[in-house]
Parts: sequence; C-alpha cells; structure tokens
Amino acid sequence: MAAKFLLPFLFSFLLSIIAIFFLLRTPFLRPNLKKRLGGLVVIVIFILFVLYDKDLVITKPIAGIITGGLLILIFGLWDDIKNLNWKWQLAFQVIIAITAILFGVRSGYTANPFGGTINLENPAVYIFIYTLYFLLFINALNWLDGIDGLSGSVTFVALAEIFFLSLLPHVNQPAAAILCATAAGAVLAFLVFNWHPAKIIAGTSGAWFFGFLLASLSIFAGAKIATVFMVTLIPVLDLVSVIWERHHAGGSIFSGGDSRHLHHKLLKLGLGEKQIVVLVCVFGMIVGLAALNLNAIGKMVFIAIFSAAYFILQRIKFKI
Repeated sequence: MAAKFLLPFLFSFLLSIIAIFFLLRTPFLRPNLKKRLGGLVVIVIFILFVLYDKDLVITKPIAGIITGGLLILIFGLWDDIKNLNWKWQLAFQVIIAITAILFGVRSGYTANPFGGTINLENPAVYIFIYTLYFLLFINALNWLDGIDGLSGSVTFVALAEIFFLSLLPHVNQPAAAILCATAAGAVLAFLVFNWHPAKIIAGTSGAWFFGFLLASLSIFAGAKIATVFMVTLIPVLDLVSVIWERHHAGGSIFSGGDSRHLHHKLLKLGLGEKQIVVLVCVFGMIVGLAALNLNAIGKMVFIAIFSAAYFILQRIKFKI
C-alpha cells in the first residue's frame, strides 16, 4: 500500500536530481538562462510520472493539472527569456487558471464554517472564485521566490500537509496523495540545488507552478481550501501586505524590484536566508498540524487572529 506513494516520491526525486545535475553542466545554454530552469525540471518530471503511474487514472481534473503545468512551462519560459511585463503575465495566469477550471479542477461546493456547504455550481460563480483562488496562490508563491530555498520549501511543506490530509479517512483521496508524493520528490530534488547559495532557481515557470499546484491539489483533495490556506498563510499575507504598501505609496501594485516583502524585512533585521527559510517552514509545519485537528470555525478564527496580528506587527516593527 505504502509503495504506491513512496515509489513515485523516490523515483521523482532521483530522476530530478540527475536531470538538474546534467542541466547545470550542459554547454548549450546561456548561464543566466540555465540557472533559471529549475522549474522546468520539476514540471517535466511531475508530468511524466503522473502520465506513467499505473496507480493513477487520468481523470479530467488530473488532465487539467497536467495541461495547466504545460501552459505554465510555455508561458513561464517565455517570461524567463523575454521578461514580459505584468499585463502579459497576468493574462497568461488567467488563461492557465480558466483552462484548469474548465477541465474540472474545481469543486461544486466548499465548506461553510457555520455549518453545511456553500454551493458553487453556477459557472459564472465558480469560474470567478476559482480564478481568483488560482491567481492568489500563483502570485503568492511567485512573489515569495525572493531568497534561496524559500518558495520551494514552503511548497514542499504544503505538499506534505495535503498528502497527509488526503489520506485521512473522511477525505480518502489516494490519487491526490500520489500527486503530492510525485510533486514533493521533484521539489525536494530542486531544493538540493536551490538551498543557499543556490546553483539553480525556479524561474517564472517554477514559481508559478508551485502556486498552481498547491491551489489545484487543495481543490482536488476534497476542497480542503482552508487547511491549505493556513499552511501558506505567510506567503498569502505577504502578498496582501505588499499590494497594500505599494498602493498606499501611490505606486503600481504590480511593480517589482522593491524591498517590501517579509523576507526582505527579515534580512534587514539581521536574519540569514537559511534562518528565514527554516522559520517560515517551521511555522507552516506547526500550523499544518493544527489545521488537521481544527474544525472549520477554528480554522477561520485562527486565520483571522493571525492575520490581524501579522499586520499589527508589520506596522509596529517596520513602521509602515
């Protein structure tokens, strides 16, 4: 039983290690571009193993995840090469999200924290809501990718959370667990080379895929959105905080190149890159364990309290 989860993880890890090792030594690519292709390896290895895993049936939602990954590979590489402006990036992200949704990477309901479920069968409603959900995660993980190892490590912790969540008796989603194990193996191999000082980085394709994957799998694993949201609370709050700061300063919310992200502020306080990665991941693991044991209202209360504390601390500590 355990082999159908362990083997995809191990094979994905080993093949990704080999692929990245040889990628870094190929003489046919420019060094700057070659270093940005870590995400390409993760996406390709993930898709290959999903397609050839005998324990997986390629349903429409899984086909949607694969198709979304391929689109991210194309659009992300295009951005890595051409450095597209934010309007093109946002347009591509919307295309990726809607494509996955139309394939079936969505749920017809979501849990109501006050009891029962919320119906999401109306196409206008679910396309709008899930598109925003995909955009939130894609950009949260993309914007988090500012120091070595951070985005990949948060993704790995979240994948582990979704994996164990998928195996709980009341969820019982072994297919989601296999997808998580396969992705986690590739991401862990990437982290071997991405740990500070990084030899390879995720690039646009990798950072987008991390967020897309977490959004997809949180939906696929029985619409356990609040649980996964808790694990990724810091990158999501960082995204919201940066957008607010940029708007408050009168600039474009999409303009990059500033030092408004949490990891930049922690660096200014004297923490090293490795310390920041460990701190954020330990928080994610602790919160993830709590999320597995909280009911819907408990999760909402935690998210509300922590979010308020986060923004209050931001204003006091960083004088925003």
